[in-house]
Parts: sequence; structure tokens; C-alpha cells
Amino acid sequence: MPSLNARLFAFVLRSTGFVRRNFSGGAALDMAIAAARAAPAQLPTAKQRARLDIREESFEGRPVWHIAPKDQATSRVLLYFHGGGYIYAASNFHWAFLCHLAEKHGVSIIAPLYPLAPEHDAAAITQFALNLYRDVLTRHQAADIVMGGDSAGGGLTAATLMAARDAGLALPRKALLICPWLNAEPDHPDQLLIEPRDAILTRSGIRDAGRRYAGRLSVQDPRVSPIYGNWDGLPEMLMFAGGDDILVADARALKAKLPSVDYHEAASMIHDWPIFTFAESRAAQAHMAGFIKN
Repeated sequence: MPSLNARLFAFVLRSTGFVRRNFSGGAALDMAIAAARAAPAQLPTAKQRARLDIREESFEGRPVWHIAPKDQATSRVLLYFHGGGYIYAASNFHWAFLCHLAEKHGVSIIAPLYPLAPEHDAAAITQFALNLYRDVLTRHQAADIVMGGDSAGGGLTAATLMAARDAGLALPRKALLICPWLNAEPDHPDQLLIEPRDAILTRSGIRDAGRRYAGRLSVQDPRVSPIYGNWDGLPEMLMFAGGDDILVADARALKAKLPSVDYHEAASMIHDWPIFTFAESRAAQAHMAGFIKN
């Protein structure tokens, strides 16, 4: 059974619909995107910047944040793509999670604010991610890089790994997938059963966000839905999923397709549970840190 904090958090989210309303389909989704674009960006806080070495750079006109522990040299680096359904920017939850990895576990992180849909489509967004990875390779050895992401960022991680392999680039040493979104068409029968328990996502929201992300591409194009891609030759992977997350169907599908993935599914846990502050989350984050550094 999940911890009391995890159960209370899920109950509040389900009861209020505070996050779920951002992932409803149809016109409500367009309104939520418009509201998000008008709101101030959520960025690392002054307290986080005081405790860590945090700086912003620009790549192809997009912000790229570097987060590292102060006074501690680290050779390994996590190139991290945030979640948000490809339509929302990084949230305070993402920054708190990444800063905890840096401060508590000594992980250095590169976190791009990549282009978003519907202003940009999957072809443009995956090209940006591949170009950024090429740039990271000019400053870091591939053997020192771990690529990862949560939710949509997990899907973007998978698509970027496939593109890098197909381009003949040296691949990162490892990959980290947190509740990854790997199929833009939520048509698995298990998702219908899980949806009432999902505190964050809806099938209609995932479907409509996926179509906005796909743009002119088919939703089954591997850049949009990496589950349909070729997973041969990709690096060692660590993947987390939650039993009360409709995207657990994607994680299970990948585990069936790629048995070598190190898969951790937590029963009754919500979408993206490993990035929060529950006891289960902190344990998962310690596991991630060991995976990244060792």
C-alpha cells in the first residue's frame, strides 16, 4: 500500500481535479494551453539557485538549464527532458525533483526547455532534441551521459535515442524513463479501467495532446509514439511506472517488447510518482542516482 502522504496527495488531486483539468480533451485543452502560455514561467527558485550551481544557457533560441552541486566535481551528466504532454513547460515539481537529485545525490543535470506543441510539431521537437544531444556530445563523452525524462519527456528520450542511433552518433551510456508516454493513441483496454483512478491524466486529454504534437505526422510515427519504433541497440534502461497511471499500459508494452529493461511498477501509485516527495519517490530517486553514477 502506498504511504499516507502518497495516498493523501492522490486523493486531493482526484477530488479537486487541479491537474486533471489541464489534461482534458477538446476545447478545454485549448483553453488550458492558452492559460499556460499566459502564465509566468515556472523556473528554479532563488533558494534553489542559492544552494546549487544553476545557470541558464541558450540553444537554438531555447533556454537550457544546467544544475549541479556546488563545490563538487561530477563527470556524469543527466540530459533530462521534462514531462507535460508536449504541450506544457517544466513545472515547479520538475525543478524540485532535479534540484534534489543534484543536492542530495550529486547529479549534474542539463534540462532543456524544448519547443512545445501545438506551436511546434513532433518533427521539429524531436529534431531540436537530436541537435541538442549533438551539442552535448561536444562537451561530454557519451559514456558519461545518461538521457532521461518523465511522461512526454520519457517519450522524447526514446525518440531521441532512436534518432541518435540512426544518425550514427555515440549513444548515452544509460537511459532513464519515468512513467513514459510511448503511445499517443490511448487505446489499450487497461486504460479504460485505470482512468477513474488516475489523478492526473485522462484518455481524451492524452489523445488530443498527442494529435496536436503529431502535427502532420501519423500518431503511429515513432517520433510521436516510440513504442512503434525500433528499440534494437539502445542503451541500458531503467523504467518506473505506477499502477494508477493510464500510461502504465505503455510501460508494460515496452517491458514486453524489451525484456532487458529494468522495470519497477509501484501498485496504486499515480502518474509521475517518482518525481515527487513521498517516501516511495525518495527511494526511487536514490535508485536513479545510483543508476546514473555507477
